[in-house]
Amino acid sequence: MKKGLNEYGLTRIAALIPTLFLGALSNPASGYSPEGFVPEAPLERVARDWSRQEVEQAVISELVKIPSTTPAVNVGVSDNCLTIQFVRHRLRNGPAEAADADAALLMMPGVIEGANGFHYIARNMIYKAAEQRGLSLEVWAVDRRSNCLEDLTGMNAAEAQGSTQDAEDAMIGYYYEGLEIDGRTFEGFRTSRDLDEVANYGLAMATDDMFSVIEYMIPDQPTRKQKVFIGGHSLGGMHTSSFLAWDRDGDPATLDDAGYNNTAGAFGFDTSLRPVYDDPAIAEEASGFDLNALLGIEQEEDEADQQESYESTLAMLHNNYIPRTLAVEGAFNAEILALPEAMAVLAGIDPEAESTALQRMPRSLTLRTLLALVHSRDINDFFFRPSIDDFRYTNEALVGLIFDDNSTVLPFISTSLGFFNGGGMEERKGIADLVGSILPVLGTGGGDVVPVPYIATDAGRNRWNYGKGPLYGWSNFDEVASNADILYQDTTGEVTFTSRRSETSDMDDFVEALYAGETNLTEWYFPSRLLLDMSMAAPYDFATEYGINLIHRAGAEDIAKIEFVAEEGIGVEPLGGQITDDPVLLEGMNHLDPMFAVANASATHPNPVIDRLLDFVEENLR
Repeated sequence: MKKGLNEYGLTRIAALIPTLFLGALSNPASGYSPEGFVPEAPLERVARDWSRQEVEQAVISELVKIPSTTPAVNVGVSDNCLTIQFVRHRLRNGPAEAADADAALLMMPGVIEGANGFHYIARNMIYKAAEQRGLSLEVWAVDRRSNCLEDLTGMNAAEAQGSTQDAEDAMIGYYYEGLEIDGRTFEGFRTSRDLDEVANYGLAMATDDMFSVIEYMIPDQPTRKQKVFIGGHSLGGMHTSSFLAWDRDGDPATLDDAGYNNTAGAFGFDTSLRPVYDDPAIAEEASGFDLNALLGIEQEEDEADQQESYESTLAMLHNNYIPRTLAVEGAFNAEILALPEAMAVLAGIDPEAESTALQRMPRSLTLRTLLALVHSRDINDFFFRPSIDDFRYTNEALVGLIFDDNSTVLPFISTSLGFFNGGGMEERKGIADLVGSILPVLGTGGGDVVPVPYIATDAGRNRWNYGKGPLYGWSNFDEVASNADILYQDTTGEVTFTSRRSETSDMDDFVEALYAGETNLTEWYFPSRLLLDMSMAAPYDFATEYGINLIHRAGAEDIAKIEFVAEEGIGVEPLGGQITDDPVLLEGMNHLDPMFAVANASATHPNPVIDRLLDFVEENLR
């Protein structure tokens, strides 16, 4: 019997520890040194076309919950998860009814990503469309059903606080110390064994939920065909291609419920809209996750054998031999995925204050492992001090440590947000290989782990002064480089950390999206069933026996499509797997940048996504 992912992850870590430990002891460069290359001073911020306050006055964002009314996709689903939730972004003074808007865009998130992945692009696109084109748009950013399992009570309470101290107290108290908030106490981060129902959260549920949202918002099918656009980021691109070919009731003779008959056009952000039924490998390439390889599952040449393999895999999923969520206990799990929102709440309240939250958190094995990976410049650092607790960071700089493309160890969340300032930096040594060994499922679609080049060096002048080093801060995307000064270097000019070409997204906007409102950007409990359905069943004729109704393939081909591809995204080769003849290549962008590239600094950073997407919408309104 194949190992489950949790067992696999722990076994892998255990096997690596003796070798890595001996390597650390024998490493002649393992002695601590605070020396490093100190980044130059930040530049002046660039002028903005409009402010965040103007967007806030013009655009309203509200969480909407609707019932799921399709019994077939609700088998085994708990009462709390019988609703579908999405964020409705619309003009505050626009039409009250979505059917009266000029166009509506439904957006599906990528792997381990929630509806707030579209918080920035949705609000700024709606604002720009109204101000510059006279268009009334709506965006419906969908949470997958598994988001119902998150307990955001402590996060929402922290968001309402006025100081970082009060916010820390609310979050740490609720999630770690038994603090009661609004009559509720935290029951703990769930693991695969606690989540029986998630074994049913597959492609059929995700696609049917998309239908539920558009039918609820615009009940009339001909109107949907005229003005609803479907799209998504990363894995959301595969959801989109599935939706276009889907038949909701499984009867090919009734066409009003065919996906392509409810869509005016389709779009994708750093993904491919090539249908998952074209090739089993597409699920891996477009999502960046090769779950089949990790589990040792191979595609069978004979379709009957493939169906038997799929059924066997589902049985193991239901019995928890394969974990029901994408997690590696001991290295990556729901606790880790909750951390970015907690960090962002503090950065939103006081971005330049020195962070103290991590030092207060109790350390599970998983949190210790991940923080060691995040903040190791070599193998020695992974096992020994100085650790992340010995360095001083602002709240904002800690968000950059996790997400920025110049430092993250997780390529599928990399974003071009700027760079550190305030203290010495140097390139990491060998950590990319360590990350790839411990967290192989989190590699890139091309099968390689993206390099993780830079890390802070100065925790104090010597080991007796750890915690007394400089305060590392953050230089935003427009503070590291400009049209006149395109390189961000150290104070001597010897080392170039990043360049104008590779910095596109505003840290302040990104921080807001991580936590704003009643949902979030990171998804605690991503269902493994989705990836298994896409790679093991969707490409084969037997898929319809399991409710995977990819029936209208010819109709899907005729839908207008646009694909945006990040030049520095998760694939080794950014172009080649797309279905459109002329995908839009986004220079210098990483995997999350298409949704966060600055929208209101056109003089220096014109946005290549929003304008092209608005052009596409206008061209294809019917």
